[in-house]
Amino acid sequence: DYQSMAEENKITKKVEENKLNSKTDIHAVLMGDSVLDTFYWLSDKRRDVRFELDRLLKEDNKNSKCTNLAVDESTIYNVMYSIIPNRGYVRSRAWNNLEAYPVDRDGFVKPLPLLRNLKDPTHVILSIGGNDARAAFASSFDLEGIYKRMVDKGIIFAFETLITQLTKIVPNIILVIVYHPLITSCPIIHMLPKASVISELIVRFIPMFLDVAKKFKLPVIDLARTFNPHDSRDYGTTPIEPSNRSGLYIAEMARHIIHTFDFGKEDAKIYTGLVSDPDGNKSNWRPLRAEVIDESFKDLEKYRTSLQKHMEEGRLRAGNTCVIS
Repeated sequence: DYQSMAEENKITKKVEENKLNSKTDIHAVLMGDSVLDTFYWLSDKRRDVRFELDRLLKEDNKNSKCTNLAVDESTIYNVMYSIIPNRGYVRSRAWNNLEAYPVDRDGFVKPLPLLRNLKDPTHVILSIGGNDARAAFASSFDLEGIYKRMVDKGIIFAFETLITQLTKIVPNIILVIVYHPLITSCPIIHMLPKASVISELIVRFIPMFLDVAKKFKLPVIDLARTFNPHDSRDYGTTPIEPSNRSGLYIAEMARHIIHTFDFGKEDAKIYTGLVSDPDGNKSNWRPLRAEVIDESFKDLEKYRTSLQKHMEEGRLRAGNTCVIS
């Protein structure tokens, strides 16, 4: 509609202005889980999110960079305290000549101390919560049972505690919302609930992200309404992880937000869509949108309807597919 087109044109103009005036040295830090520590699941393991964001930031300023402190399989607890990286991922990093995980002498990655010891980090991109949810699937595939288990385990409280700790080190944080797995993988692969249950779980836990974003005035990347769950190209060698293609969506969106969002001053915003057209022909285009996280988001039906619309549009774009709902 006209309003969406006007917002898109405004965003594009702001991006160009900031790219021309990008004199600040950016040091972006990835933290969290495999949404950002993507390499293991990619067809081209060298071009992970860290590589793509580092490349994009250097296009704007040769002194800018991206550091990875994210570790596949991390939960909120792991980011707050520590994790021993899976040996398979450690070996794969070495085999593919990728930078090793920053482990201590005992083999632990301790993200918060590592962040404190970095030289001049300016932004943190955080993806977390998906593995906390998957742990709940192990005990129940019932929607209410999964949701209750996650609440009882204190995930919402732990998430806000983590953000509070992070803001004391680096206040400029970009939150990343979990996405829907490839539709045809549910519930056949990876012990997942039905697609309809996963969709509703995403809706139920949106307030966890948006409430914290609002409290700390943070931007949010909404992958649930960015990835197309009917398009296998948005997924890596497993249908629950990003691909090289969708990893670039994340990197481009992070760069866009770094250059355009006024941290500490602007109200919280939620971002959806694509910064650039992956195919160059508009066939899979999802226009970039930035919505202020206002009181209307307290009505979960607003987000539920928007997510359902996104998924239906994705199904139509992807053509014939086997949908399990």
